[in-house]
Order: sequence, then C-alpha cells, then structure tokens
Amino acid sequence: MYRPFSHSRTLSLLMAAWAILSLTSCLNSSSSEETYANSDCAITAVTMGTLSRTLHTTTADGRDSVYKVAVAGSAFPMYIDQLKQEIYNPDSLPLNTNITKVIFSSVTSDGTVFYRTASGNDTLLTTTDTLDFTQPKLFTCLSGDGQQTKIYRVTVNVHKTYSENFTWNTVAEDPATFAGVTAQKAFVLNGRLTVFALKDGSPTVLQADADNTAEWTSTPLEGLTGFKPEGVVLFADSYYCIDGGTVKTSTDGIQWTTANDQLSMDRMLAAGRETVYALAGDKIYFSTDGITWTDDTAEKDMPPFPSDNCPSVWSPMSFNSNFSFMLIGGTHDGEPCVWRKVVDSNGNDTEPWSLFPQGENGLNTYPALPQSAMVAYDSKILYAGLEGDTLSNFYLSNDGGRNWLEQTTVSNHPANIEAQSFSLVADDDNYVWIICAPSGKVLRGRLNRLGYEQNQKTFLK
Repeated sequence: MYRPFSHSRTLSLLMAAWAILSLTSCLNSSSSEETYANSDCAITAVTMGTLSRTLHTTTADGRDSVYKVAVAGSAFPMYIDQLKQEIYNPDSLPLNTNITKVIFSSVTSDGTVFYRTASGNDTLLTTTDTLDFTQPKLFTCLSGDGQQTKIYRVTVNVHKTYSENFTWNTVAEDPATFAGVTAQKAFVLNGRLTVFALKDGSPTVLQADADNTAEWTSTPLEGLTGFKPEGVVLFADSYYCIDGGTVKTSTDGIQWTTANDQLSMDRMLAAGRETVYALAGDKIYFSTDGITWTDDTAEKDMPPFPSDNCPSVWSPMSFNSNFSFMLIGGTHDGEPCVWRKVVDSNGNDTEPWSLFPQGENGLNTYPALPQSAMVAYDSKILYAGLEGDTLSNFYLSNDGGRNWLEQTTVSNHPANIEAQSFSLVADDDNYVWIICAPSGKVLRGRLNRLGYEQNQKTFLK
C-alpha cells in the first residue's frame, strides 16, 4: 500500500536521495518550463538480464565435469501484484541457475526505485547492480514529489530439482497384509487406495487411506466366481466386474450387486469418462450407466483382440477437451496387440475400435510384459510389467499407443523393485503409486514438474 513519509532513517535517506536526484534533474534540464513533480509511485515492469547456469556432464573417460551456460532472464517474465505489492517470476528459473548475481536489464516505474541492502539501507537501483536473490529483497518506489512510497517484496524463483525427473518415496511396507497376493489391480478414489487381489487364491479387497498407507484392511470378497483383479474397472465412481457372465457393481469394493444379468458377458474391457465397455464373445458392448448395454463397432473382425494380460487406459486428448481415447493392450496367440477407440463426448465423429499398428521390425512395439499395467500420465501413457521377479523399467507412449519407448535412466523409475505381483495407478495430484507383493512395499512418485507450485499470473487492477 502507499506509505506517507515518516521520520524513519530509511525514509530520510530516500528523501535525501530524492532531493539529489531532483537537483540533478533540474541542473541537466534544458527546458525553460516549470516542472511539476507528481505523487504517483509504482513499479510497472521489471525484466531480468542474462544469468549464468552450471551444468554437469561426464567426459569420455568417465570423469565428472561442469560447464556454464547463459540463461536469458527475459524468458522468465516478472509478474507484479500491485495489491499485495509483490514481484516474482511464476515460471521458475532452471535448476542450478546462479541467483546470487541477478541484474535487471530494465525497470519501469512511476517514481524512483531503491533496493534494501543487507545493512538495511535503501540504495538507488540501476541496471548495472548485481543483487543476491537467495532471499527475497525489498524494492521501494519513491514518488516524484517525494511524498509517497510503495514497498515491494521481490522474489526470484529457481527450481530445486530437475523438472523432468521423478522423485520416489517408499511410504509403507506391510508384508503381513500382502503375503500370498499373486495378482492385483489398484484404484484411487476419494483419497482412498483400493486394491483388488487374489490372496492365497481367494478374491480379496485391500484398502487404505492414501495419507496413511501403513494401515491396511483386508476383506474377503464373497460370492464372486472366477474373479480376476485385472477384470475390475472404475466407472462413474463405482467398480464393475463380470461374475459368471453377470455385470456386477460396487460403490465400496466390498458389497456387490447385479447391474445387468440379461447379457452373458465374458469380461470388462475398459472404462472412460462417460462410457464403460465389456466383451461378449466376439462383440464389444458399451454402456453409459452400467445397466443398459449396446453393441459397439469395430473396424474389422475382433481377432486379434487381446485375450490375455490386457490392461486398459482412458486418456483425454490434448487438442480438444471433447475428445478422448480408450486403449487396450495385451496379447493374442502370444503376439502383442493394441486396440484403440477415439470418442467425442458430443456424440460426433466417434471412431470404431481399431487395431493400432505397432513399430516396424519390433521396434518400439507394445511390451506385453506379464502382469502389466498402464496409466494416463502427463499427456502420455505410462506402462510397466514384471521381468521375472522384478518390476520392469517404465515405457512411455507419446503418440497414444502406437510406439512404446523404454525409459532406461533411473531418474524416471524406481530401480530394482522386487515383486511377484504389483499395481500401478495415478491419482488426481499427479502421484504415481506402485504397490508390490508379497513385500507390501508402497512407493509414491511424481514427475517433479507436475508438483511445482503454480504462482498467480493474473491480478486485479
């Protein structure tokens, strides 16, 4: 807010500085007209100059080496909140950018701008000053008539981690609960983790609060025949599975009721934002309520539709919020195959299910690993499976399921995680959960960039 002058030492110094600046201005003026000072004071624009960033690399002989690169500060605009009197860059500078020597290439203001030194003095700001922003600084704008000041808190934000790396933490380990779990599939709903499992060969549901994964409940699922965890889907905040050809549903994962027994279904396939899909023989059916089911279409005869180990995922499409796609991967006669369906929520241009070509000569082909799982994450598809008794590397598909790229750097996935079965699920806070059996180890990770605080960029005048 605006502050009138007082008798404080700081404001006295500003007054003296203002008097000198005013005198200098008068002495240098070539105009014969009388100059009237105004009471406006505000910083209206700030631009950072060139900064230095330190990067690390490895030489050909394996030694660590460092080098410096220039960072254009102008590429990271400084936003000004005039109400809170704060100035900051909402898009943080890259990791290891040196903010101990920040130069502002330009400062636009109504009035004269000073910065507060470590000793508490206010010093005239120039475009040659090198400032240390490891801590925020105070900038003071002094009006032309010397009667008003406005003090801003200025912060230069810099990332503390590499934005494209994951950070993983083991948040729990419960071998007593997960002993005997040979197959599983996890969901996160309303802040609660629900894992459908075969435990000692019996259908079981394991549940824990996402903020307290050290305490799990284990509940046998009664009355379900031929239960397979991979056949459970989550649609409209309810779980669905096929029990002896009948579509069953549950809101809590424990108590199941019949949703439809008029059609004999083989298995649930996938669930999207507005539609759930199931397979009966060589036909796909869809439903918008889980009760009434209608024939869907495919571009060709169903084989080679996945018949084994077939995870599915729903993902929005970035180019238009009305469009999304369903993806089902798996194997047919031992060969990898992927089917996809594009859906328009407005009911227009919805495509049939289509067999999605894989990479030529086996390059970037769908991995089709045992006990596999996939999730939509960061506008990509994230996939993992088991390789023996170890969790595989992650695979990413950037093109909606056509190509799958193995992530070989340990910064992208947890390494050497032993498991005889596992679950992979993502939540609304961009965390990825990995739940392993029989160890009961629960890992939670997030791409660093997706956890960064989003600073305000729009302000009221």
